[in-house]
Amino acid sequence: MQSGLLPIDKPAGMISKDVSRWLVKRAGKLKLGHVGTLDPGASGVLPLLIGKATRLQDLLLDLPKTYEFDVKLGSETDTLDQDGQVVREAPWEHVTEEALRTAVARFIGEVEQTPPIYSAVKYKGKPLYEYARGGAEADVPLEGLKRKVFVSTFELLTFAPGRASFRATCSRGTYVRTLVKDVADAVGSCGTLTRLVRTQAAGIHIENAIGLDALEKSLPNLGGALIPMESIDLGMPRWQAQGNGWMERLSGGQQIAVEPAEYLDGLKSETERDLPAAWSRNVLLLGREGRAFGFGNVRRNESGRVVISMKRGL
Repeated sequence: MQSGLLPIDKPAGMISKDVSRWLVKRAGKLKLGHVGTLDPGASGVLPLLIGKATRLQDLLLDLPKTYEFDVKLGSETDTLDQDGQVVREAPWEHVTEEALRTAVARFIGEVEQTPPIYSAVKYKGKPLYEYARGGAEADVPLEGLKRKVFVSTFELLTFAPGRASFRATCSRGTYVRTLVKDVADAVGSCGTLTRLVRTQAAGIHIENAIGLDALEKSLPNLGGALIPMESIDLGMPRWQAQGNGWMERLSGGQQIAVEPAEYLDGLKSETERDLPAAWSRNVLLLGREGRAFGFGNVRRNESGRVVISMKRGL
């Protein structure tokens, strides 16, 4: 089996690991990893990494993700979604479309979030949901577990009295359920997440993801459904080592220094054709045949040459 990214459209009702088990059961033993978990009730883009592509997992996890979600105002559950028990109710009739748009704007940029008690965030080595299921919520200092996340876009899509739909693009570690709670609180009500779809992750848009039914039909040609490593959007330039012995030297742990024109000539996209500053920048390294063989960095030295080194082989 070749290595690459398999863009799955996860159905609601399965946890992320269920998708990996589903694939292994049908395709045989595989080295697998996935980019960002999805709650059982959520659906949408779940990128599966196969083979050597698992070495890119941490890089892909750091890329932003986009979600579309529905909210019911006036009630809040212990899980902050419709799978939980109602623990709070509040008036919602006063909430207008304008008030929601104003509230949403307050949560664009760097935002401090308190993780939900029903989440995989760990306290003293144990996931918070285990404390919740054991009735030990009082043992968890949630305020002390606050984290800063970044919400790059957040918009109200539709509004009807007591209900609304949103779209948000956010950083790793963002809890959409917490966004729902915070926005509902900001308009003087409370809310519950009723639908969550991840529409983009790891550079994959949902229209390019594969449902499990379609994937099962194409299992004999699973390799054809994979996005090769050199085509995965890592949010960094791709540079091809074309010179004699460059790939071998980089793979052996050596640095190479090339002229700016040689560096620019090796960049694979016109939009990437610029020179690094004195500080380093990440780059995906490609061999002479255009296949990824490593992840590294580039920098300018005092003489103006471009110094390239490999940080991780693929």
